[in-house]
Amino acid sequence: MPAGELVAQARESAIARGEEGIPMEAILDAYLLGLQECVRQLRPELDRASQGELIDFFGALVTFQHVVHQAIAKGFLEHRESTVGETQAARGALLAALTEGGDATDAALRAGIRLPERYVVVALDLGPHEDELHDGVDHVMAGRRKVRRVRAELARTGHDVLTALSPTGGIALLPTPADFPLHDRLTRAAGAKVTLALEEAAPADVPTAVRLAREVLEVATKTRREPGAYRLADVLLEYQLTRRSAATHRLAELLEPVDEDLRRTLDVYLDEGLRRNATAKVLGVHPNTVDNRLRRIGRLTGLDPTRPADLPMLRAAVAVRRMAGDVRTVPNDGIG
Repeated sequence: MPAGELVAQARESAIARGEEGIPMEAILDAYLLGLQECVRQLRPELDRASQGELIDFFGALVTFQHVVHQAIAKGFLEHRESTVGETQAARGALLAALTEGGDATDAALRAGIRLPERYVVVALDLGPHEDELHDGVDHVMAGRRKVRRVRAELARTGHDVLTALSPTGGIALLPTPADFPLHDRLTRAAGAKVTLALEEAAPADVPTAVRLAREVLEVATKTRREPGAYRLADVLLEYQLTRRSAATHRLAELLEPVDEDLRRTLDVYLDEGLRRNATAKVLGVHPNTVDNRLRRIGRLTGLDPTRPADLPMLRAAVAVRRMAGDVRTVPNDGIG
């Protein structure tokens, strides 16, 4: 068995080599080469040894290797965990400074990161991976694995990517232009539906860009856009319609006389591009039933879903309700 001081020396050496940036496999290889040299030097004695002595010798050799390698691995991992913890804390502080409007320059110096001229701010909505839905699977672990894959894919887009992610989504700051199929790459990595909202900003303007990206993402998801990558220009009408104003409550009230079945029919009708047959298929009813329901909506609201002139108002009313969830959550502002 190796002496205790040798084991301690191996551990301390591994920590020092880790600080120098030498990989653990190189450290282990160095000790293996040392053992190989020991065997070579002892070759004359081994040639004269009995079978039992050879078995004892190589048993001791394996034991020595096992104990020393454990010490090396422990020391290296202690260094790695300490370094990773410090790095993550520094990067987290930088992300917080950028998104909250703090001193990003000082935080970047502590994190060892050079601030770019502009960031691509990405707000993410992550759907569940199938493992998160199956019984008998650790849903928490499945969600963590999904986040780890998404974070790794984001890191491949460039250096010094900053992320704050959970299994349902989060924020990422990319220091390079998003001129690659980011949505496709993240969808493959997540193994789930992914919706993104992107905005570009200088470091000082990141807080505003983050708020806007989150709002655009909310509009895209709540108005039932297909999973994809969106910018403000892609949801400009819905974004403007759903901003709180004196008209917001009144728009939501337009559909108040309509019951749940009729609202569902109108939702599907709009989502399916005003196609009655496609709407009927989704709802599992006859196309004539769809026609009857649309006529009832027209009578109750005074807005005919089949008349082009009425569609903008109906779309606006539906968008407001979808964003609010329920008319009771739409503030009246005390007007009208």
